[in-house]
Amino acid sequence: MESPPATSRLTVHELQVTLLDVSPPVWRRLRVPSTVTLSALHAILQVAFGWRDAHLHEWRVGGLTYGLSDEESWGEELEDESAAVLADVAPEDSVLHYDYDFGDGWEHLVEVVAVRPYDPGQPPVAVLGGARAAPPEDCGGPFGYEHLLDALADENDPEHDELTEWAGDGFDPEELDMPAVNRRLEGLWRPG
Repeated sequence: MESPPATSRLTVHELQVTLLDVSPPVWRRLRVPSTVTLSALHAILQVAFGWRDAHLHEWRVGGLTYGLSDEESWGEELEDESAAVLADVAPEDSVLHYDYDFGDGWEHLVEVVAVRPYDPGQPPVAVLGGARAAPPEDCGGPFGYEHLLDALADENDPEHDELTEWAGDGFDPEELDMPAVNRRLEGLWRPG
């Protein structure tokens, strides 16, 4: 009996990624190859949430913490995220924690919703759904973001004009432009 083509054994992870401690909720539903490393998944999440990759990050999976092999460990025992394959560390129905920008403290809950066979007719990396723009970088974490949203919504707030200028005229906390995000992901992901 002939073995099936290699693509029939490939799988993709469907992930539900929620930014914690932010209201209203900011989340993304993603499809990624099960073969990506946590390092590659970091790059995908940066694009999916509109982060600029300007800060340190780490992954917490079970009792292990993963990060860049050249990062300062801050007293923690760090596993190399570039050697950790998603399929190996996160089977179906598992949970990961992705922390970005230790100063602002953005915590993401990453839930593995499903592991499915790879469909070559679909892009291997894509945002399948989501809600709202991610907070602007360096806005002060969840509490700073809440303050920013309040000030932007109230023209009488003493900081309204200053924070509107800081956030930029184009910032709309309700907007998620999935086609634009998927175009950026397509540019990032070049299957080998």
